[in-house]
Amino acid sequence: MQSHRVCFSCFSNQDLRDWIREHNGPRGCSFCGKYDSSTVEFHKLVSRIEECLRRYYGRAVDQLGYCTAEGGYLGNHWDSWDMLDLIRLELPRDDDSSLNTAIASDMTDEPWCDYDAGALNLDDALWSSWKNFCQTVKHRRRFFFHNSGSDSHDSFTPASLLSTIAGASENLGLVVELPSGLGLWRARTDFTKGKRVGAADFGPPPVEFAQQSNRMNPAGISMLYLASSKSTALKETRKDQAKVGLWRSKRPLRVLDLRSLPPVPTIFSDDVRGLKLTLSFLHEFTNDIMKPVARDNKVHIDYLPSQVVSEYMRDFAFAAGALDGIAYGSTVHQRGWNLAVFLDPTELGLETVKWGITPPPVFSFEKAIWASCA
Repeated sequence: MQSHRVCFSCFSNQDLRDWIREHNGPRGCSFCGKYDSSTVEFHKLVSRIEECLRRYYGRAVDQLGYCTAEGGYLGNHWDSWDMLDLIRLELPRDDDSSLNTAIASDMTDEPWCDYDAGALNLDDALWSSWKNFCQTVKHRRRFFFHNSGSDSHDSFTPASLLSTIAGASENLGLVVELPSGLGLWRARTDFTKGKRVGAADFGPPPVEFAQQSNRMNPAGISMLYLASSKSTALKETRKDQAKVGLWRSKRPLRVLDLRSLPPVPTIFSDDVRGLKLTLSFLHEFTNDIMKPVARDNKVHIDYLPSQVVSEYMRDFAFAAGALDGIAYGSTVHQRGWNLAVFLDPTELGLETVKWGITPPPVFSFEKAIWASCA
């Protein structure tokens, strides 16, 4: 099919569409019959698909044993037809499957297999290690767990896993600065109308009252949680009304930003394999630690993994400096987000240092007002 051409509109994958566009071949598709999109020679398209596949899959003939009595190759393997299904190659104009048939028929006859048939992919190894870590801190060891297990191609110790997450987050640009002058809110539902309140009432609770286990801190360790808006702060309380206090940052805030990770590159992207696999894991990891948890007697267990991650990130030596907090999306308000603040009362201007110099406050408290769902 050397003379055949295929247009970018025959594909849904944006990376593949862009690659065909770059070739800017004459209009007139041999498969959909339309003249509305630029094309590329069909044999070059098939070569591109196989080139991309080789970044993520191996060849059975190179990696798997073969036994005629057992029916062929020993291990997971796929022919070219199966591979197109496995990678979910969507062909929106291929009503009669002629394009799918042509691609599969023109691809190599040698079966494909896993990239490394004897080991897990990086994303699978990280995810498996994360699930083991969650089970460990919930049900096996609560404190001295960092070096449990051993590092291998298929697994990470908790210490190595946390270091990998922190390093990947920094490399992906997730450590960012929020601008000075940012207004953030905290809601309190335990005030009566008419009660005089001030900054201390909207700061982190005193340690003796920090009895609630939360997403980023265990009971007994006080942390300040702020929201991006009054509505978000109120919705986070699951109440109809509350007193909300407004804090405003006096300098840029360095945070680990988990609100919107970069999208996972597709198999047809030119991004390196490691980036795709690492981002794939980070998306699953972030969804896992941010999923809603019912406020019942299991909360202190279900929040343990994210609490450990928070403490680790708080002390991690990022190149840009220590974090002021972690920003994450709200699970109860789609347009809102929250900030778990690592600053202590002196940095919030709520206390002075008894011996030494009190640092300039990072936030100023502006006002407190009533907010309601009505």
